[in-house]
Amino acid sequence: MTHRASLTAGDPDTLRVTLAGHPFCAELDVDHVHAMANAASERQLPTGSFLLQRGQPADALALLIEGDVSLEVTEPGGDPIVLETLHGGDPVGWSWLFPPYRWLFDARCLTPVHLLQLDAAHLRGLIDTDPVFGLALTQRIGLLVVQRLQFTRAQLVEMTHHDRA
Repeated sequence: MTHRASLTAGDPDTLRVTLAGHPFCAELDVDHVHAMANAASERQLPTGSFLLQRGQPADALALLIEGDVSLEVTEPGGDPIVLETLHGGDPVGWSWLFPPYRWLFDARCLTPVHLLQLDAAHLRGLIDTDPVFGLALTQRIGLLVVQRLQFTRAQLVEMTHHDRA
């Protein structure tokens, strides 16, 4: 079944306010938030739809406003393995920042999802032209990667401990 996403440009002032209020943008310089808002659009996704799919072009950073999304890996012929469940306030995706700019996981909507989508090419352009913004954004993405790796490590330790019991 194919699910359609609703994508709207939105009012620029509303986008700026929504973006500034997202935890990912906490303590970012106001000018940087405004620059990011120029790359932003709102999306509404229904339950069961994919926010991103492994192997597809990584063309956006998603900032969840409301809803739940599962990060999954599915091998051919296998069932999805849920790595983590993300919620409103969480960012989704870092592959847009690193070549070859392809998603490494699937992200499936477990509930209706409302998010801000930021165009990756625009963000990479801002990173290239504004080193202060570039440092702030890459530090946030780096922290996200570290947090997700720590979460995955904890899951592996728990699984290993459970298998031994």
